[in-house]
Amino acid sequence: MRILLRRPHAVKLTEPDADVGQPIRQPGPWTSAVLVFLAGMVLLAVTIAINVVYFELFPHRYPESTSGSHDIPWAGMAVVFFLCIVIHELLHALLYPDGGRSDSTVLFLDWKRLGFGMYYEGRIPRSRWIAMRLFPMVALTILALTGIFVLDRWMSFSLESFIWVLLLTNNLGSGADLVAVAIVLRQVPKRGVLNFHRGRAYFLPGGSAGS
Repeated sequence: MRILLRRPHAVKLTEPDADVGQPIRQPGPWTSAVLVFLAGMVLLAVTIAINVVYFELFPHRYPESTSGSHDIPWAGMAVVFFLCIVIHELLHALLYPDGGRSDSTVLFLDWKRLGFGMYYEGRIPRSRWIAMRLFPMVALTILALTGIFVLDRWMSFSLESFIWVLLLTNNLGSGADLVAVAIVLRQVPKRGVLNFHRGRAYFLPGGSAGS
């Protein structure tokens, strides 16, 4: 894994290159921001709905969950927020073709803009790429909801706050993953291969990809 202490800059090809593939068209920045926000809100609404339905069906399983101190644990919530971002990105890397272990995986830290993220430089089959984008959303949401359902008898205000920070951060952050998946499903054929080259996304109808 390579580490960059800056946000990577995308480099546009000066002329078409068949080996790189066709560029994946992206919506404008404002359109992207709106779509990501809406997708994140939909995920959050679904999560809340699951929570409400569960406790409507099993109301006896949530006794006095917010009993005890109601002091807001700001420091702990901040730690959970940052941990969620880091774990979300690491879960993406687990499904990269190299499992996040080679120089094809890049972790960047942009201290000036408080940016953090990971990306893969190389080829990934469409199906694997979709699984990679959705994996953190599914895994962390299931983990958090399971924690609420299983630990409700022993739930404290602080623990409940930490779990909901995890859910909020992961759901809203996963909005970008959902939008990216929708773009790929629309443009890349089923047996296509995504190719990430110098910070830009391309696709090929089929061919070799990382293993």
